[in-house]
Amino acid sequence: MVDAVAAGAIHETLRLEGVRKSYGIGTPAEVEVLHGIDLRLQRGEFAALIGPSGGGKSTLLNLIGLLDSPSGGRLFVEGQETSHLDDEALTRLRGRAIGFVFQHHYLLPEFTAVENVMMPMLSQQGRPNQAMRRRAEELIEQVGLTQWRNNKATDISGGQQQRVAIARALAMQPALVLADEPTGNLDTKSSDVAFELLRQVNRQSGTTFLIVTHDPRLAQRCDRIIELVDGRLVADRPNTPLQAG
Repeated sequence: MVDAVAAGAIHETLRLEGVRKSYGIGTPAEVEVLHGIDLRLQRGEFAALIGPSGGGKSTLLNLIGLLDSPSGGRLFVEGQETSHLDDEALTRLRGRAIGFVFQHHYLLPEFTAVENVMMPMLSQQGRPNQAMRRRAEELIEQVGLTQWRNNKATDISGGQQQRVAIARALAMQPALVLADEPTGNLDTKSSDVAFELLRQVNRQSGTTFLIVTHDPRLAQRCDRIIELVDGRLVADRPNTPLQAG
């Protein structure tokens, strides 16, 4: 018989148990930024993370994205406990399981849209091949940029650049996408297009999304709203999404 806890974990993309983060440990300047965070995201969830600036959202996102390590507690990605993994294993898990979309697109300006989308695959596999290019071109088509696939990043608009960044985040078919203010640099129309692309991917592929946003309009279009204040989760509620308009 399958253990009930193990069976539940099969459907979890992310689990945090009592996660804490401190800086300056052991010094007079020691400060705890995150205070015992408990959080679970099931496969296919589309959640917003909200809260005031300085409340710990970026710190929490860095921990979830395996870019930093907790000072205490346990963090699981796709059922794998991460505290005992070395840097190489963390890099492999991050590259395979987690995609990132940031407020700034961070595209490489000397490369084309397709080549930028190929970058995560190159990082994992080392050399380009036709399968990578096909995957990248499929993603470029998915975000509606086939016409601009061979344009350099500097030769497309800001909204189009962010759509390329979304395609790049999906290159490795990650279980979890972390989006940090993904529409913060876009006008309202481009913001709606980018957000709907994230929503479309979520619905079609079951990818889990955690979206950090200060925009209440976007948060209200998510299925779940998680609020972090002063390093503590103060609210976590289901939400009936509002439609764009």
